[in-house]
Amino acid sequence: MLLDEILARPEGAKRRVALVKAEHDESLLTVKQALAEEIADFVLIGNADAIREKCEVLDVPLSNCEILDISDDQEAAEKGAALAAEGSVDVLMKGIIHSSVFTRALLNKELGLVPPGGLISHFGIFELPGLPGALGITDSALNIAPDLEQKKIILENALNMMHRLTPRLLQTACIAPVEKVNPKIPATVDAAALAAMEWEGAHVEGPLALDVALSAEAADLKGIESDVAGQPDLLLFPDLNSANAVYKAFAFMPGSRHAGVLAGLSLPVILTSRSDPEEVRSLSLKLAIAASGVTEL
Repeated sequence: MLLDEILARPEGAKRRVALVKAEHDESLLTVKQALAEEIADFVLIGNADAIREKCEVLDVPLSNCEILDISDDQEAAEKGAALAAEGSVDVLMKGIIHSSVFTRALLNKELGLVPPGGLISHFGIFELPGLPGALGITDSALNIAPDLEQKKIILENALNMMHRLTPRLLQTACIAPVEKVNPKIPATVDAAALAAMEWEGAHVEGPLALDVALSAEAADLKGIESDVAGQPDLLLFPDLNSANAVYKAFAFMPGSRHAGVLAGLSLPVILTSRSDPEEVRSLSLKLAIAASGVTEL
């Protein structure tokens, strides 16, 4: 499958993953699969007794796992962030902990996980029926109504993530309701401004409506000339409302598969939804591993 090829572990590469508040069945099942595939070792942070009990019930081997006994949510999140800052782990993964507590620890300026002037954003990648390649989407989870400068950083984050997976010229669409710039529709103004910027390793067009970005036929019918139409690698949405709605619609499309991570940090971070099935959790871990640093076996 397409995503399996893109997210395949480089030969000889293995990662160390910290799972924050690991006493969580779904997360531990993801750990079990990763251990079976020998793609990662784990630091399991949380209530040690509960973790061991669940691992026994779920038949999760602990030979390649280190357990850190920290029951308090905030302390567990801070420990995970500290391990990331000191380079002891390659990937951070959220377990059974509130997203706000988890992400707050990542934003501690003293740790330096987010570079000065940087911004955390969400990056998702989809395998969709009818599209020739994998499709990146940003930002469907964090930034509610980003301004132009924030959109620039969000796009930089996503391009950086995609270039780690597929280092080539990326066809990128800045999505808006219409293709003509209209001062009354700020999304079109920002999209045009982004398309006019210089981008390394990317061809950026905008504004483009979603139908044109996804379909060369739609572009032809509208009389729009576009190199991106029908073969986009990445879609930048103007706000959280539109990105989140499309992300979820794609996620429930028959035959689709997807993964997602946080971008803009010094390492990939997995922040899955409570409704995400096991395959999404597993693919998200593989995405983070594929985009992270390498520890030789």
